[in-house]
Amino acid sequence: MSVDKDAHGRPASFLSRLPGVRRYAIENQRLRSALAKERDLIRQLRAEQQRTAQDTALLRQAKEHDYYLANAFKKIDIRQLRPFGDLAARVIRDQRTYLNVDRLYTLWQTVLSLPSSAHAVAEVGVYRGGSAWFMAQAMRLHGREMPFYACDTFQGHVEVDDTIDGLHAAGKQFVKVKVERVARYLRQFPFVQVVQGDIRETVRTFDSERAFGLVHLDVDVYPITCFCLEFFAARMAPAGTMIVDDYGTTTCEGVNKAVDEFAARHANFRVLHLLTGQALVMHLPQGPG
Repeated sequence: MSVDKDAHGRPASFLSRLPGVRRYAIENQRLRSALAKERDLIRQLRAEQQRTAQDTALLRQAKEHDYYLANAFKKIDIRQLRPFGDLAARVIRDQRTYLNVDRLYTLWQTVLSLPSSAHAVAEVGVYRGGSAWFMAQAMRLHGREMPFYACDTFQGHVEVDDTIDGLHAAGKQFVKVKVERVARYLRQFPFVQVVQGDIRETVRTFDSERAFGLVHLDVDVYPITCFCLEFFAARMAPAGTMIVDDYGTTTCEGVNKAVDEFAARHANFRVLHLLTGQALVMHLPQGPG
């Protein structure tokens, strides 16, 4: 004799075998299933609305900044320029730098334009060594090997200005990079010297240099940018260039302030704001005009 069983395979109770109760149970189960499907549909609709809102925000941002890509189809693809494109692709692929192709191309061109009077190069804010490696490769390829000082605390920011440096904090960001790893990464370049510590103290390592042709500053914050601009300004070769990263970004307002204040004090330097967010601070030995 067969025995009715409930949904869990257990013998059904006497009440559950009554036609009315069974109809109620079946209808209740149908309603529960329909409610579950409705909840799933609501979750899907909400997720779709969120994605649509995000896409709309991104599209609005893209339209607000579409001047960056004006007539982009007419412009040459710098990634195809050799050997620049290969070096840029390698350093980006190795995740050794936050710089993208456009900012690396600024460094590339500046290395190619090193004045004949240049006798030294420096970078302050080395991070994982990617931009230093890229610059050193460019110098080697173009026969311009010279003392290259790659400087970083390797312990994050040593000082920030809380009134303008935003989310940057002393000893919080960029603290996981080991100087030993960066030194190994750059050891193929005997002319590169990795300098660890607070730049305001370690400059005595190269204080006697008086002809820097290129200085790359990527320190994000106001106090150290101010110091570096003043220190290197007195030691730039004629027609030498300082490249200041993040000058045109909303996340590093202290950098913008430091450069503008520097330019107001020094008539023999000219500042160009690039669409890459970098600033070119160019030495004009004879003054403007």
